Amino acid sequence: MSAKPFFDTLRVRFEIEAARLNALDAAIGDGDHGTTMLRGLNSAVAAADGKRARAFMRASGGASGTLFGLILLEIEAHCDTGAPLQAGLAKACERICDLGEVAQGDKSMVDALAPANDAFATGDLEAAITAARAGRDATKDLCARRGRAQYVENGGRGHLDPGAVSVVIFLETLQEVSR
Repeated sequence: MSAKPFFDTLRVRFEIEAARLNALDAAIGDGDHGTTMLRGLNSAVAAADGKRARAFMRASGGASGTLFGLILLEIEAHCDTGAPLQAGLAKACERICDLGEVAQGDKSMVDALAPANDAFATGDLEAAITAARAGRDATKDLCARRGRAQYVENGGRGHLDPGAVSVVIFLETLQEVSR
């Protein structure tokens, strides 16, 4: 399977979700998460095979572009070459935690990615998605310890983390195109 259908479908999904993601981000950040993700995905869709995740990283820019790009690099490798997805997600999660100086419980994308990876180690993509959704939903009650959300009143408690929402969208889209 090629990564092209994944990126094409992901872009459509983010076109639909961009306004909602921007609203989530406005509550705890600068309000451009959906727009930034869509800008990166537009570039990824236009890129050549094997270069889509890197095109996303360049076009979306900033720290989040790099961090989400790490997940997309692993999904792209899985789709294009059959690289093991669980190992790739584990590698991406480790690098994101290191580069972002973030851990599970800090109200970030890692709150969806880490449990997804743990569930994937003993299950399948469906188990990973279920765990990612639970992690995403748990961010609503967390107080941010990293990123812009930590400076918002109560650390953004009461709002979902848009990065965790995006991780779930990545995994759901991968499942959709893998069927």
